[in-house]
Parts: sequence; C-alpha cells; structure tokens
Amino acid sequence: MAEDLQLARAASEAALATDGVYALATGRFVEAATYGAGEKVTGVVVGPDEVRVHIVVRWPLPEPIPALAERVREKVAPGALGRTTTVVVEDVEVVRDENL
Repeated sequence: MAEDLQLARAASEAALATDGVYALATGRFVEAATYGAGEKVTGVVVGPDEVRVHIVVRWPLPEPIPALAERVREKVAPGALGRTTTVVVEDVEVVRDENL
C-alpha cells in the first residue's frame, strides 16, 4: 500500500512536469485516485498490473494529444515497476493568452 502511494506520487509529479499538461483529472464516472492511510493521490490509479494517469491538457497544445500522452507515459513508465502505463486524456483547458 505504501509502495502504491509512493508510485502514485512519483507518477503525479512526472505527469505535471510535462509541458502541455494542465492538471491531473479526477475521473469521469468514478474518482481516479490511489488511496492510503490518511492520503489520497488524485489523478493516478495504481493497480496490481497497471498505472493509469488521468490528465487535463493545456490549449494551445505544444504537440498533438497522442504525442503528448505518449510523452507522459514515457516519463511515468520507468517508475511503474513493470506495470502497464496508460494515460487517459480527460479534458482540455483553454489557457487565456494575455497577449490577445
């Protein structure tokens, strides 16, 4: 359980450090999170065979959404301890351009 939380925290940090990721998402029908004693990491679901990262991308995009999702997956996968890594793009956040 503690290992899952540590993995979820690392996956969260890696995803949020990726250019084009606005935030982690909470899930559409069921909350996407990993739970532990007194802690919850929202946006990352760590299971026995898979790590699933739910993201909101920032518009304008630095690259196409599939490429951005792949970059997130590549950053998270090395710490996933052999689990399949899946990136779910849940939404797009339009960031206001102060120059317009």
